[in-house]
Amino acid sequence: MNKKSKKIKQRLVFLLLLTMFGFVSNVRAAETRLTEQATLTITGVDAGDTLAAYKVLDAYKNETTNEIIYHFTDNFRNFINQSEKYGDLTEEKYYDLTSGNIENGSTQTNSTLDTLASAYATYVKKQNVEGIDMITNATNATLTTEVGTYLILPKITTRVYAVMVGNLDYKEQSGVWVKNNATIVAKVSDVSIEKSVGNKTSQTTSGQNHQEFTYYITGTVPQFPTNAINRKYIIKDTLSTGLTHSGMESITIKEGEENLVITELGIVEDSAGNHVADIKIEGQVMTIEFDVTRINSTKINVTYKARLNDEATLGAEGNTNDAKLIYANDPYGNQTSETPTKKATVYTYGLKIFKYRAGDATKKGLKGAKFDIYSDRELTTKVGELTTDETGYGSYQSLGEGTYYLKEGKAPTGYVVSKNAVEIEISKASVEEGYQLVEITNNAAGLLPFTGGMGTIVYTIIGLIIIAGASIGIVSYKKSKSR
Repeated sequence: MNKKSKKIKQRLVFLLLLTMFGFVSNVRAAETRLTEQATLTITGVDAGDTLAAYKVLDAYKNETTNEIIYHFTDNFRNFINQSEKYGDLTEEKYYDLTSGNIENGSTQTNSTLDTLASAYATYVKKQNVEGIDMITNATNATLTTEVGTYLILPKITTRVYAVMVGNLDYKEQSGVWVKNNATIVAKVSDVSIEKSVGNKTSQTTSGQNHQEFTYYITGTVPQFPTNAINRKYIIKDTLSTGLTHSGMESITIKEGEENLVITELGIVEDSAGNHVADIKIEGQVMTIEFDVTRINSTKINVTYKARLNDEATLGAEGNTNDAKLIYANDPYGNQTSETPTKKATVYTYGLKIFKYRAGDATKKGLKGAKFDIYSDRELTTKVGELTTDETGYGSYQSLGEGTYYLKEGKAPTGYVVSKNAVEIEISKASVEEGYQLVEITNNAAGLLPFTGGMGTIVYTIIGLIIIAGASIGIVSYKKSKSR
């Protein structure tokens, strides 16, 4: 092609573009952008949630043909221009998109409109596109704004919302265009966690040192939107210093009714061998991070074991175990949220005895009394022992709530071992500063035969006097008679 022909072709293209531009300008010149206002309402919203609306389509009226036309907003067109998938999208093609359930119901859908809206939601997050805040009142969020089409996303929430698209459009009635309000049922999934110990319904229990306890965690799995890019879902469980995790072998995980397989390295797999989660135990913290694309159930159940150790806290403070969920509440961005912490507490209590001499008003403590502690009346199940010191006190750590029996095995020097076991009751309400205090007396060794006290000695002396007097009387009588 010679230079002359090339120039002619370039001029023709330029003239064609000018003609097309003039045509578009003339068409738009016949259209008036509509700024009438209508009300968009989202129902099923939490009182603390803040939602925002991002305009997708502006409404225009063709004054020549009396038609209502919709055109992409600048922000939405910028999104289209940078998108490989939607680069050729036009308003006409947009009208042909379908949505299986865009206005209410599940967060999961494969509709073409949901897919487009999800992609735009991701763009909005990355580009920090500014939306219009909606007003939340009770369970509704409302916005009175210009007619058009809007994408609705949460700005502040602890729930998982799917994309919602609301149309504030016009309907023709007897040749007159009438604006319409729109109401959408929030497409949302809630997240929660429950924690218990001992059984699936109790948040507290008690026990003794080195006793092992079973913990239960139930997590609700959010239904992330089909096209979500952020699906983080982690169970984080933290033990207080008075508890020691029993290790990977003590953990079980169920997805719905299916028991998942846990390897020694903490890799969790389903029955098909799919990698479902990873478990890490680092000191007092256990984390389980799930791949929710492999989870089909809405419930995850975790059990594991831990035992009280020598650093266990005695008394009302207890030894806590905290569990929470860390999850993506921003499916199209990178934000995460946390559920409120749920606690399970194991209590343990100390036993303290004070030993002193019976009848001693000053209650001077006796050293060296040794006691065995039993959990049964028959004294067959020994749980511990203690010995009194110079102050007369002896203590044992730690015991759960319940009835125990103290049997003296060795008395202080100069005192006699008590024959009978002492029954004691340990309860949360009766302990002070973590300890149940019991006072026990001992009798001196020399007094033990005279269990009635000095009264026995008096009766013995009186008896001896009577016998002696009788003997003297008999001797005197015999002498008198002989004379």
